[in-house]
Amino acid sequence: MFKAITFDFWQTLYADSLENWQNRQAIRVGECHKYLMSKGYTCKLQEVESGMEDAYSLVMSRWHEHIGVSVEACMQRFAGTLDLPLEDEDITSIIDCLGNAFLASPPVLIPHIKPVLARLSETYPLGIISDSALTPGTYVRKQMERDGILGYFSVFTFSDECEYTKPEVVQYHSTLKQLGAEPAEAVHIGDIVRTDIVGAKNAGMKAIRFAGYNKSETNDILSDAVIDDYRQLEVTISELSKEK
Repeated sequence: MFKAITFDFWQTLYADSLENWQNRQAIRVGECHKYLMSKGYTCKLQEVESGMEDAYSLVMSRWHEHIGVSVEACMQRFAGTLDLPLEDEDITSIIDCLGNAFLASPPVLIPHIKPVLARLSETYPLGIISDSALTPGTYVRKQMERDGILGYFSVFTFSDECEYTKPEVVQYHSTLKQLGAEPAEAVHIGDIVRTDIVGAKNAGMKAIRFAGYNKSETNDILSDAVIDDYRQLEVTISELSKEK
């Protein structure tokens, strides 16, 4: 029997779309521009948009290098792109703009996952291992609380709060240590082979790929199981547990 279960966040617990991301980005740009103007900084909306794109490029380039980047560092890049001497309190306020944009245009909780989490949490300690972009982990927790699932999880590993991203095994090992489980006693559920599945397998865990929303992963020979509906998860976990 497994002693812990970990989940990815994006496209695994929550489904996001390009349209929703673009809407969120527009809100980010508008709210950041409004804040900067209120503080007496001179900048155009298009410049704020370019700065936000540059900040996003930073976090994505580091993601491909498996390096975690804090949202603070991304906003320092944003300030540098706009050549604005932002104070620490300005950086904090702009990060709040990013987080509030996430809450204003959030991803959607994937169907059937909530009752499954409720049942699983009665037997297993649950954790989140998620790579972040410009959404602070603190605001992800707020959305999970809104949707009534935060309490099912006891450990949260967000890349903006640490030095690494998946598939670095430290992400998995540090999470499992807090959950009180050895890698061979745990299973990870995620949607991306390169990060979720490779990382979990390298860490010594079982790995289940959730294919309900991310349909781009076509070369998967590593996952121990693949599901596209969370009503399949509990049976799948039970079957994998018997294989240990």
